[in-house]
Amino acid sequence: MRSWYVLVHNSACYQSLTRLIQNLDVEVYLPCRVTLRKRKDRPSSVRRELPLFPGYLLLNFDPNVTHTTDITALNGAHGFVRFGGEACVVKDHVVETLRDSLILRTDRSFDSIDYRNLPSEVEKTLHLIIDMHSEVARKAAFFDLLTQSALLERLSSRSSTRIYSGIEHPV
Repeated sequence: MRSWYVLVHNSACYQSLTRLIQNLDVEVYLPCRVTLRKRKDRPSSVRRELPLFPGYLLLNFDPNVTHTTDITALNGAHGFVRFGGEACVVKDHVVETLRDSLILRTDRSFDSIDYRNLPSEVEKTLHLIIDMHSEVARKAAFFDLLTQSALLERLSSRSSTRIYSGIEHPV
């Protein structure tokens, strides 16, 4: 079954690595943030796309079809992000929300966003992560989100674990 994984890579050979990975029938996604900078000599702006998480790629593939060692053997690929010895699986809704959020950030004509079937905490967290100016803080916050998701998944997969959720009402 296809899932999203986070690959650590050498940023210098991003384009050649992306082509090699795509040849293995693996979907590659690099979240980018768009910046607009006013030119000093003209009234126009310069548009630049910068990676949101430099050195990391999101890959969508089935490890039973394309083994992770086939990807890490490529020049420039270092390994997959792991929590507790297992490769971290990123939920589909997290990647879709990330894509949607970045698209909405570039088109400022939207004044509201409607999400359906998505926990609002994920939405809020991703918006905060995208707006962080520090590259290190963005990476740390994103991996914190992935760690919490992986921990919750592991706890809920155990048959003896009970997870409780509460809603506080103002008095």
